[in-house]
Amino acid sequence: MSEFQLYKKRDFSAYIGDTMQFFKQFWKNYFQNYVVINGVLLLVVMSLYYLIFKDLFSNMYDPNALKTWMTYNNNAVSSGLLIMVFMVIAIIFSIFTTAFPMVYFKLLNTTGRDTFTASEMLNGIKAYAGRMILFGIISFFVLVPIVFIFFALGIALSFLIIGIPILFLGLPTFLIWSMQSLYVYLEEETGYFQALSKGWKITFQKYWHLVGATIVVYLCITILAIIFIMIPGFMMMGSIITSGGAPKPPTMTPVMMAFYMIGMIVSFIGYNLIYVQQGLIYYSAQENTEHHQAYSDIDNIGKDEE
Repeated sequence: MSEFQLYKKRDFSAYIGDTMQFFKQFWKNYFQNYVVINGVLLLVVMSLYYLIFKDLFSNMYDPNALKTWMTYNNNAVSSGLLIMVFMVIAIIFSIFTTAFPMVYFKLLNTTGRDTFTASEMLNGIKAYAGRMILFGIISFFVLVPIVFIFFALGIALSFLIIGIPILFLGLPTFLIWSMQSLYVYLEEETGYFQALSKGWKITFQKYWHLVGATIVVYLCITILAIIFIMIPGFMMMGSIITSGGAPKPPTMTPVMMAFYMIGMIVSFIGYNLIYVQQGLIYYSAQENTEHHQAYSDIDNIGKDEE
């Protein structure tokens, strides 16, 4: 029986602390299933990413050679096909990685167990997939334009300084709003605009707690990824310093590129912290309005008396 509380009233520290506690308690089963279900997709995404942008990576420090192989590849059909395959795989990977913690929470809530099989997780993801795709399609025409206008306004106002906090708070706000709307859309099977409305209310129930906790976790993931991504830059600077007075145009070696790709993989895996935290936000919002934990405690008292 799982002792982790999904339905719980949380504040800033609890959103961070319970996210860490979740992984402390479930990391082994969680990431075992993550690798089984998403590992191959992640490798395919990274391989296609490398094939498409390999020349850009190899010459990213040479301003005279910032071209991808597609700009001078004679076979435009194969280039376009590779990009299409990459986009399809990336969308599938996005669905799987976003739905994965949602399914884990649902199984945790409905079964009361601590461990789950990959087949259980996969079946749950498949059940979510259709509505997730629909949510993404509608959001492309509804949320994306709103985000674009908001950030364009923030950039314009940044010259007046007021735009800087708008941009700083805008990203976590839209992240929370979109993720909470998705949770409502999937878990409560409401209409799209009803989900947006409830997601908006959840976002502003404890706005500063939610935004603050989201920013902290996001910064942790970013810093961890940057450590790997910046290693090629330091190696490049070292080669320039040690090459003498007339260095050749710097290029990214396979070792440097490997660090860069590892940094991206760390980012993808690290985003699980964000997704899990967003799940805790949803279940906390449910507890605030429906008091699931209080009713559960009353039921347990009755069982104990029996």
